[in-house]
Amino acid sequence: MIKESLELRHICKSFGAVQVLDDINLTLTSGKIYGLAGENGAGKSTTMKIINGAYIADKGEILIDGEPTHFSSPLSAQEAGIGMVYQELNMLPDLSITENVFISRLADNKAGYIRWNKLHEKTKELLKMLNLELDTHIKLGDLKVAHQQLIAIVRALSIDCKVIILDEPTSALTEKDSALVLDAIRRLKDLGYIIIYISHKLQEMLTATDEIIVFRNGRKIGQYASAELDEEKLSELIAGRKLEAKFPKKRYPQGKELLRFDHVSVEGYLEDVSFTLYEGDILGFAGLLGAGKTEIAKTIFGVFGKNTFHITGKIYFEGKELHPENPGKSIQNKIGLVPENRAAEGLVTDMSIMDNAIMVSLKKMARFGWLDKKAAKTSVDEMIQSLEIKCNGMGQKVGDLSGGNQQKVVLAKWLTLGAKLIIFDEPTRGIDVGAKVAFYELMNQLVSQGIGVIIMSSETDEVVNMSDTVVVLKEGKVSGTISMRENEQLSEKDFQKYM
Repeated sequence: MIKESLELRHICKSFGAVQVLDDINLTLTSGKIYGLAGENGAGKSTTMKIINGAYIADKGEILIDGEPTHFSSPLSAQEAGIGMVYQELNMLPDLSITENVFISRLADNKAGYIRWNKLHEKTKELLKMLNLELDTHIKLGDLKVAHQQLIAIVRALSIDCKVIILDEPTSALTEKDSALVLDAIRRLKDLGYIIIYISHKLQEMLTATDEIIVFRNGRKIGQYASAELDEEKLSELIAGRKLEAKFPKKRYPQGKELLRFDHVSVEGYLEDVSFTLYEGDILGFAGLLGAGKTEIAKTIFGVFGKNTFHITGKIYFEGKELHPENPGKSIQNKIGLVPENRAAEGLVTDMSIMDNAIMVSLKKMARFGWLDKKAAKTSVDEMIQSLEIKCNGMGQKVGDLSGGNQQKVVLAKWLTLGAKLIIFDEPTRGIDVGAKVAFYELMNQLVSQGIGVIIMSSETDEVVNMSDTVVVLKEGKVSGTISMRENEQLSEKDFQKYM
């Protein structure tokens, strides 16, 4: 069991002919929070998977308190005191807090009996470590997302882990809820834990960590005291270049009406929502988690179809009334959605880049009922080049790509279709600062081509700086609509009063 230190020496890892880690050396000591920063595909996740036993290094060694060790699986890493909390929480919302914490270890005797009172007491003790007072009997799904994230950390504590790896723990949280999680992480630091913190929220990383380790192209390029860095310097270290503009917004002439909501309500989700998107504009939606952003996206795309949801009001697209019955109908209307959870809802990760890119355009690619493979390959190759998708070819599985490149494949799918309107729900969640800038530039290109762009984001600065009009939502209602063309001087703070 780890007491003081975890060390990696000369770690190397390749997948086929691609070397993803090259001579990684790390020394992590107890009572510190270490930030891991780097672009998608820089090597952060692979390094963490080697530490937690999911991958085995090709070369190098791992040392615990100075003694060489070997992890053959995540279980062997857990037994050595290493726990990992993934970005996508692997939790069971219909079970209680206690059941989630001890799900694989409910019975503590050979007879298989579950001593519930004992388990609830243990859970309460673990919650106290994070200064939490929660009823351990309530369902996990009844908790807000921040508390669900903390229960995932508690589960790692329950198996006596001394190293806690946190992968994007606040990516889906508001600023207030993020602070709750960060306070809990600092308590673990004070208790002597080694915390590894992965995040693309640079300002948050700077304030939450003691040291920041920067990866680039599979190499560790440096380890820095967090207090010695600022957001601009850290961005440069991550990207390997100076980023001229964090938000490269371009203004285009406003054209004709493209999409309009006229007093639209969706029972239980949205109430009396009205807005208009014009050609040449990016329409942004801001609001706290659960304010209604995703619900509007699902209404436009037909996930909330009129056949299954009670919808009132009218929706117009290209001057005609739109009846969003299902996603299939929206695809026929050439409306695309880049969803919040791209891996689960936007892609088939076990399929290739090519298969994902053409999946909604098969009719377009077919001749006499047969797929025109030459045309399909030409189209996908053009998408890979124009979107600068980093891959080993169009036959590579999407699940093997970095988050930013997966997001580009979802976009390629809609561009291949010839979409007239593309909705981006949390477009840059989980992607690095360099990839964010590249994605914003792609949005500018779409607008310049006459394609309608809608951004839904819980990162208010993203919406404010990249939109021409901002609609602020609160509890499913519109609380404010602001033209950024007329109010370019407004900042993120100016919108807080509407939330």
